[in-house]
Amino acid sequence: MKTKFTYLLLVIIAMTMSFTFTSCGDDDDDVTPGNSSIVGVWEVGDQLINGHPGTLRVEFNSNNKGVISGIYTDGTDPDSYNFEYVIKKEQNGDTFLTIIWTGTHNLIYQENREYEVTIAPTRLVWGNFTYVRK
Repeated sequence: MKTKFTYLLLVIIAMTMSFTFTSCGDDDDDVTPGNSSIVGVWEVGDQLINGHPGTLRVEFNSNNKGVISGIYTDGTDPDSYNFEYVIKKEQNGDTFLTIIWTGTHNLIYQENREYEVTIAPTRLVWGNFTYVRK
């Protein structure tokens, strides 16, 4: 009888511990890393940039720095501008992106303005542009 009671007690303890360890979760509100992260290279083609037809390319690095480039299809040399960025995700799910230009020029976007963005695994909607992940 004592052996059955000890066995039953061990089973109950094991079951309790399994529920305890699986019920813990991550409640962080940060932008999810991986495919839904902004980090990566994004492009949108068939745009008029600085008066030239071309493609906008934005690269977001994991160190909160990036480069935006105008790649022109008319043979004009490309333009590239460096920036730093801050991304903020609100509790309601809205995501905001702020660009801080590190040079003296900017391309398309204004400095120190929060832009509401939508980040999906293959698409980034930023202002009037829908970028595709490359």
